[in-house]
Amino acid sequence: MRHADGHAPPIDRTPRALKSTGSRARSGTALQRSAHGLPSHFRSVSLREPSQDAPPGDGEPASAIDPALRRARRATQLARAFGALVALTLGLITLGALVRAHGAGLACPDWPRCFGVWLPEMNLRVGFEWSHRLVAGGISLLFLALSALALRDAELRPAVRLPIAIAAVVLAVQIVLGGLTVLLGLAPWTVTAHLLTGTTFAASLLWIACSLRDRAAPRPRPTLPTGCRRAVWLASALVVLQLALGGLVSSHYAGLDCNEWPTCRDGVWFPTWQGGTGLHLLHRTNAYLVALAICGAWFWSRRHAGVARPLRWAVWLVLAQIGLGVANVELGLRVEITGLHTLVAAAIALAMAAALRETWLRPVGTDGPRRCVVIVGAGFGGVATAQALCDTAVDVLIVDRENYHAFLPLLYQVATSGLSAQDVTHPVRSILRRLPNAGFRMGEVVDVDLAERAIQLADGARVPYDFLVLAAGSDTEYYGNASVERLAFGLHHVDDALALRNHVLQCLERATQTDDANEREALLGFVLVGGGPTGVELAGMLAELRKHVVPRDFPGLEASMRVILVEARDRLLAAFPEKLTRRALEQVRELDIDVRFGAMVDEVDEGGVRLSSGERLRARTVVWAAGIRGAKLGERLGVALARGKRVPVEPTLALAERPEVFVIGDLASVREHELVPQVAQAAMQQGKRVAGNVQRALVGEPPLPFSYRDPGTMATIGRDRAVAHLFGVKLAGRIAWLLWLVAHIVFLAGFRNRAVVFVNWIYNYFTYDLGLRSIVGRTRPLAAEAHGENARRPADAA
Repeated sequence: MRHADGHAPPIDRTPRALKSTGSRARSGTALQRSAHGLPSHFRSVSLREPSQDAPPGDGEPASAIDPALRRARRATQLARAFGALVALTLGLITLGALVRAHGAGLACPDWPRCFGVWLPEMNLRVGFEWSHRLVAGGISLLFLALSALALRDAELRPAVRLPIAIAAVVLAVQIVLGGLTVLLGLAPWTVTAHLLTGTTFAASLLWIACSLRDRAAPRPRPTLPTGCRRAVWLASALVVLQLALGGLVSSHYAGLDCNEWPTCRDGVWFPTWQGGTGLHLLHRTNAYLVALAICGAWFWSRRHAGVARPLRWAVWLVLAQIGLGVANVELGLRVEITGLHTLVAAAIALAMAAALRETWLRPVGTDGPRRCVVIVGAGFGGVATAQALCDTAVDVLIVDRENYHAFLPLLYQVATSGLSAQDVTHPVRSILRRLPNAGFRMGEVVDVDLAERAIQLADGARVPYDFLVLAAGSDTEYYGNASVERLAFGLHHVDDALALRNHVLQCLERATQTDDANEREALLGFVLVGGGPTGVELAGMLAELRKHVVPRDFPGLEASMRVILVEARDRLLAAFPEKLTRRALEQVRELDIDVRFGAMVDEVDEGGVRLSSGERLRARTVVWAAGIRGAKLGERLGVALARGKRVPVEPTLALAERPEVFVIGDLASVREHELVPQVAQAAMQQGKRVAGNVQRALVGEPPLPFSYRDPGTMATIGRDRAVAHLFGVKLAGRIAWLLWLVAHIVFLAGFRNRAVVFVNWIYNYFTYDLGLRSIVGRTRPLAAEAHGENARRPADAA
């Protein structure tokens, strides 16, 4: 966690579970609990039989988790397969609209064959109609195959039996209607019914996929207010009516009976309610009612994320659909717009089907008092955990010393005047604003009482929890070197970056004022210790500063400014493939950065660095980027810490014998797992896994182990220079640099931050300027006797 001085302010969004001391009562719950207040089988936390190094718990054998893991994976795979089938069905519905738009509905006048043969002679219209039939047949076969696989599994069968039966009946009706549509010469009622049953089949497939997803990742479902359910049902009924009206307008060829918008024709709103014009006016009028009903349903259910999420999609889709409808009229029923209009209509129906399903399912895991999940740390892992719990019937409280979430991968750009601190931070409360069950408390966590299940804050307050997630992050590791800890800059907090930026600018200013050659050499010497991404990226930015900014602002100093990168191993970016490390070294040397391999720092003093070889490097600026360690809060847990002061946890990310306490991110060391990298992606994945295990505990299911999915690694080395290893693909140069830019903009928190950072980067790229060069705030004295006064902030307690 990051640290700042001061006391915690009043809490205005404290979860309900914290507002009374009686919230910890457990009476009335339907779940059978162990001594720790959790389902007894939830305490199985190992993937294999316990060893002497990992004492077994008093729950079921550790191997009991294997069936749960296999079941979850099987359900996930089938859910994804049915989800793909939903997408194919949406494509088929769109293809059907294109068949009609091209007038190809009767291009094959008989059924099921075409002109009495199975392989007719092709032209454009026949190709459209015949491909529509072939795709429909393929989807039918895939549905039967996937349904057989799902029904063969005795554990999955109860969840999917009903929706599969409904889908099978609807599919049979759809096949009959397809034949009748051709044999009856595109009768309006058959065309409309064909559209409705096709959409119903897609909704049934979505129901199956959601049911399988719920089996893979069970989650508690709260009781929805009656008004919320009624609003969703009303909006769904209006959507079905709108689909029917759309089919009737299309089958009666009334799409242009009203050829103006918002009026109908000749400036008249309602010229007649007869014939095709009347159908078109009904279609338009109901479209507005649908929009109002969906917006109202979303507003009513916005605090119930399980329903609000699909309704939010429906709101955006309705707005897009109205725009497409207007374009259809104004542009004269263009084929591509007609196809999109039908696709979005079906997508709206599916979104409403998902919301409708949430109102139909019975509440689960909400018996007894509402549980509280306390998350210590508002970094990547902590925020990901809170977001993944947004639709769970629990109260979430994030506790952090700072009131912002910091995007640590871009701190080096703050330190080199490329970005401001505001660009890489975002208020935690703004992030939590969309999470109806989440709150925030600003404060320093100094202790954890595992027995009483409470955390202790620096101001003396105690915060009880039902589940605790420690995402306290890490600190710079100095490996016991007191001189480095006292005099070198770290780069692990926003304050570190601001202090380093001011110091670099102060050194440049002072170098213009001194005539002492030795002092100027030290002022213009910048030593970066550590050849990982932080050291390499910071070295690249300092080299760009020397190349483009110093000649204009401090003419004559660029020739004397030295950037030295010290690495103990024999290559940079050791986590990357060797080919990319060689390419990175080439790019670093292109920027005239002095790289010292096999060098270790013995001592840092006021004037520079002494290496293990005895060589002395004159430098007033030494940045230590050679390692991190777990935050000091881990030492308060009373467990033997692993390498790097990380807390050892079970594969489920829970503490041994404490299944209600989870540790994630830089602070965690996962047992029986290869070393998880201390990067943002790993922390976010762990946060989602912890949220899933909390949800499983609430519904009485055993936890699942964490499995890290490595998306790859990236590092930038100044302008147009970067290396990237993504999904096994090795990239270097400008392409890797552009991918790096996109990835970092995407993962920034807050639209404003993304927009500002994007504009700043564009400006800096074309002007060769790093515009944030004002020395503001407290600066570190350059005098030798005061050199280390504020070299780094106190180590984190939480």
